[in-house]
Amino acid sequence: MVQPPSLAALHELKTSTQLSPDQRLPLLRTIKNDIVGHGQRKKLVVRHGLLDCLAHTLATSSDFDIQLQTTLIVASLAEEGAAFVAPILHSNLVQPISLYLSPSSSPSSTSLVTASLRALNALAVSWTLSPNPDPIFVSHVLNKQTLASFLNILRHPLPTSTEQQHIALVSTLLATCYAHCLQLRSTLVHCGILDALASNLASFALVYNISPQSSHNKLDVTALLNAISTIVRDSTYRAHRLIFSDDLRRIFSHSSDATPSDPLQASASSHHRYSRHSSSIPVDTLLPKVMVPLQKSLAFGHHALNNPRLFSDHAPTNISVDSPLCVWLMYLARSQQDARCRLAALRLLAILNDALDADVDAPRYDTLTRSRERERQMALFAIPIAVKLVQDSLDVSFGQSLSVIREDACAVLAHLIENSTELQQAALDAGAVKHVSQLFKRSFDPITLARPMWSAEPQALDSQMPPTPSATLGPDGLAPEVMHAMRCRAGALEALAAIAEKEDVNRKAVIDSGIISNFIDSLVPVSVFDSSTLPSKNGNTVPVLLAACRAATALSRSVSLLRTALIDAGITKPVYNLLAFPDLEVQIAATNVVCNLVLEFSPMRQDLVTAGIVTVLCEQAKRSNSKLRQASLWALKHLVLNSPKDLKIECLEQLGTGWLIQAVNGTSQPGTSVALGSINAAGEQVDLLNASSTPGVDRDWTEQEDDDADDDDEDGEVLMDHNAHLRLLRKNEHDPGVQAKHDDMLVQEQALDFIRNLINGDDNVAMIEHLNSVLGADRLFEMLHNKLRPVLFRPSSPLHSHRESHSSESQQSNTVWQPPELINAALGVIIHVAGGSSKHRQQLIAQTPLLTAWLPHFSHADRRIRVASVWAIINLTWVDSAADREDAKARARILASFGIDEKIRALAEDVDADTRERVKTAVRQIDELLEGGRYR
Repeated sequence: MVQPPSLAALHELKTSTQLSPDQRLPLLRTIKNDIVGHGQRKKLVVRHGLLDCLAHTLATSSDFDIQLQTTLIVASLAEEGAAFVAPILHSNLVQPISLYLSPSSSPSSTSLVTASLRALNALAVSWTLSPNPDPIFVSHVLNKQTLASFLNILRHPLPTSTEQQHIALVSTLLATCYAHCLQLRSTLVHCGILDALASNLASFALVYNISPQSSHNKLDVTALLNAISTIVRDSTYRAHRLIFSDDLRRIFSHSSDATPSDPLQASASSHHRYSRHSSSIPVDTLLPKVMVPLQKSLAFGHHALNNPRLFSDHAPTNISVDSPLCVWLMYLARSQQDARCRLAALRLLAILNDALDADVDAPRYDTLTRSRERERQMALFAIPIAVKLVQDSLDVSFGQSLSVIREDACAVLAHLIENSTELQQAALDAGAVKHVSQLFKRSFDPITLARPMWSAEPQALDSQMPPTPSATLGPDGLAPEVMHAMRCRAGALEALAAIAEKEDVNRKAVIDSGIISNFIDSLVPVSVFDSSTLPSKNGNTVPVLLAACRAATALSRSVSLLRTALIDAGITKPVYNLLAFPDLEVQIAATNVVCNLVLEFSPMRQDLVTAGIVTVLCEQAKRSNSKLRQASLWALKHLVLNSPKDLKIECLEQLGTGWLIQAVNGTSQPGTSVALGSINAAGEQVDLLNASSTPGVDRDWTEQEDDDADDDDEDGEVLMDHNAHLRLLRKNEHDPGVQAKHDDMLVQEQALDFIRNLINGDDNVAMIEHLNSVLGADRLFEMLHNKLRPVLFRPSSPLHSHRESHSSESQQSNTVWQPPELINAALGVIIHVAGGSSKHRQQLIAQTPLLTAWLPHFSHADRRIRVASVWAIINLTWVDSAADREDAKARARILASFGIDEKIRALAEDVDADTRERVKTAVRQIDELLEGGRYR
């Protein structure tokens, strides 16, 4: 049987030990030309040991042409799919190829750099075709050496067209790899990659501002934006590192009359010198003016009335205080014709918008005002473009150059509109449901897979080859066509979940689009993937399952849908099955759906109880993962609300009183579990989590860099605020102690809410008695006291010491309480204890330490805590019967002796209407008791 030319050439390469470069080069070219486009021939040569032969060639030859041809062969093999990733890695070909990323002085070496980058990109794309990409791959491809080479490429001054191509290839590789390896993205900040990408973006923006169609800037900004988005996503700290980047801050101006007094090239860190005509971009002029209705901004209370910014001539400004980059990204999306560039700009816009809204260190009224301005801009200038991208992608099929738009457009739309009612309404008005649902349903269409070319080479020949790792193909993974369908499906589900997140009318629109049967199919996993089968009935990848659970959570918030469409479609069984899925993130997502399925008005509650949901949730609540514990407790608190007494007792017994006490108290020492953003006695935000360094954690160069940067820049601008803010954000994200305390706080909140719901309902008195018998009344009141009592905060960081030195009431300012979420949860329990029998009210009023700790919270900055406190007093001064009247009078006198009576009356003019209404009832009851009013 005739062998293909590649096999004969490979045999000669392996058997001839003294080949000259001139003899070796034709053989390599023969192999390359023979295998290109032939999948079966690629498999054949790999099984016959080609990769080891190529590795030996690179290790022993210094000839440029041989190196180039070898690299091109590797790139061709890497393009074939996931099966080739493992043998290429085992052959150690990545290391010598990575060495070529540092070009020599020879002009011809740039082609070798290009080939090497293309080979690594092809390898990364094939790696992503695995249903569960192994993150260890990134350590092979992106190590300290390659990152240093990438940094040199990104920082190249005055890049030529070829070098700009290298920047694009590096950016694409970073975006591909780190999208599947989230825990390593901080490395790209530490080594300077993010700053280098930001500098390139600044350079592009300068040239683009002068002439959008300029031929002088051929930089692929799409790849640049995608790389930046991958690095900064899901990180408030990294997003602010980008926003505060020196070069970006220099070129973006808030005013249209900005003068070019601060040239970009003045910075020592800047390496691009494109612009000689302008050094700043007046972002005010890029978008039409947007008026922001003041009544929306005033919704957060009387503090706004003291803010002159809201009533100045500049109130309807078209830029947010800290986000000129957001404005420019909207401008780029509007002015670009390339759909991929528009999508990349919108993706980064969504990420930065999230980060700016998550800025807890800013004053609340300022944060809300900025968020409102951005929302209005995005609703008018970004959302219609995002929806149009989804619509246009319906006409794109797999294999076309814009097929990536079909994969990503829905996901970007989802990211833009999540958590915003206004943006979700804008998407609905633009026809998003119609287009997204069409794309979702089409992801279930039958797929014609590209068939591999037939080969006459018998498979028996493979058995003669030694089974070395470099000659053994890995799992095939998913066919590109199948992966494309899965990515489209996941993105569409994300968009549907975001649209249906808040409003019932949106949820009804989603269901009415006819997606319910496909939606239920998307909740079905598959354990073994076969690349030769079609995806329509073969289950779903993990990203699809996660997106489907998020959509199920959003849709199941509707009472009417729970009782009709969702129960008719049979959502209970697939969601329940996902609770046992091996992937932890899927378990958490499925538990979040269960939270809604076990609500008291859900017809699925009893079915889940019969199936054993109580045992499943109680076992999950005791797992080590804090997110799973929180979600399970959340579901349990919904399950016990207004449930029969025996079900409540069963849940409590399966959890265990000892475990419940530990969950309420938290894993930290008493008084130390205070999380980010607590309120001090002056009503100010205090960052307790940064009070001291975590033992055993060394500061890395990033923190040192921020410390050293607390200085003046070349214009005399003090940078301390920016760098201090970055240190704060970084510590909140990267300090394991900070994250552990925050996660622990969320579990404590759900544990308290579980107790609240346990003693709520018609059996309130009986359940309080049962709780006292198994837990102990003293223990319960002690736990509540720990949530309300003050904690003395002693700042130890220079930042906090600097802040406290300006306070005239340092002792008062240093006294802080638990986070508002825990205080509010504790008050919820107190409300229901006070709503029990006269005996329980007497037990509560006898808790002197508890009343003392409670007193300051009547004037808490959080309206939820003020109104909850008043509700508790209403219950505490309630008179059950004539026999309870004397005890009620005594309770009213005790409240007055503690000063709570005065606190209640002071809330009569509260800015919150709900609080004012509750105060009327509380004052009337107190007056009737203290002044001998008529018995009701």
